[in-house]
Amino acid sequence: MSAIIYDARGNEIRVGYPDTVTNETVTDPRPITAVLSALNAEIIMDLNGACTAYFDVRNTAANMTLSFEGTIDNVNYIALPAFTISGNVAGTLTSEVYILNVSIATTIVSVYAVGVTGFRRIRIRVSTFASGSVTVAARASSADLIIYKKPIPTTLHVSVTAAVNTGATATLGAVAGLFHYITRVELIKLYSVVGIAAGAGVIITTTNLPGGPSFTTEQIASVAGTATKVIDLNYAGNPLRSLVAGAATTFVAGAQLQTIWRWNVSYYVGL
Repeated sequence: MSAIIYDARGNEIRVGYPDTVTNETVTDPRPITAVLSALNAEIIMDLNGACTAYFDVRNTAANMTLSFEGTIDNVNYIALPAFTISGNVAGTLTSEVYILNVSIATTIVSVYAVGVTGFRRIRIRVSTFASGSVTVAARASSADLIIYKKPIPTTLHVSVTAAVNTGATATLGAVAGLFHYITRVELIKLYSVVGIAAGAGVIITTTNLPGGPSFTTEQIASVAGTATKVIDLNYAGNPLRSLVAGAATTFVAGAQLQTIWRWNVSYYVGL
């Protein structure tokens, strides 16, 4: 076995990585985990030229927010985006999304990667705290962060219809700590009997979407049984993310004479 070399400060110097074979492990007595259970509790890594940092975050009961932060001067920390390699937050599976913070309402079993090229240190810090604790394992690598493609989280769907002369609201239910990623929005109106013409159309509104988009549809004397597609939006290539995490997102069509509304909204949830 080769002699162990130490630097002037007593740190073990490691040169390269040994090849390994089946069932061989390398013992390293240094701790790689920390338990965070208070406001501003943190786990810190000196990067020493590392390019990527990885964090494994687990708990059984907690209510807190974790923030990913890096520093160049060892004094001032800034928020860094973390890539979710595999995540289960409060029972909801997420993956392949970039985040700055992790909001934990109950449980979490997740792994994150952060590109840290050029930074001196990186940390996970408890930025808000209510209760519980999390165990965080940390490790840095000299390899660059490479994002690979895999299937997106399971697509969910909401379909809502209403009686004639009645408004219809499609609601994407709130999931603690998670955003809605909307891939498709469709609104169809069906004239139950001959439509009644009116000068003012109906305003279709939304909540919890960036910019608060709304739409206008006409009200005309259409033939009974006429179905018209009012909204047909496809965000499959670049999903529309809700404005606030952990809140419901709604699509609201008010009552229109002789009209039956139907909403179809496809989405998934993520960090």
